[in-house]
Amino acid sequence: MTRNNRAEIASVAVWWAALTVLLWGAGRLLDQPASLAACAASAALLVACGETGDWLRRRRRAWLAVRNNRDR
Repeated sequence: MTRNNRAEIASVAVWWAALTVLLWGAGRLLDQPASLAACAASAALLVACGETGDWLRRRRRAWLAVRNNRDR
């Protein structure tokens, strides 16, 4: 595993943990508590959607760059 892969995995793990705590805390604050496991599952889904969107954005940007260079 390269250093870059480790950094990316660590980044996703930190976002997942932070989002889990945020969801859990918001539920407690709003007097609608959910279990930590349920918050972790929801956070994992949100992180997966966000990472997929980021991947699609990067792929589109690369595709547009190739297309623009080809047209010149």
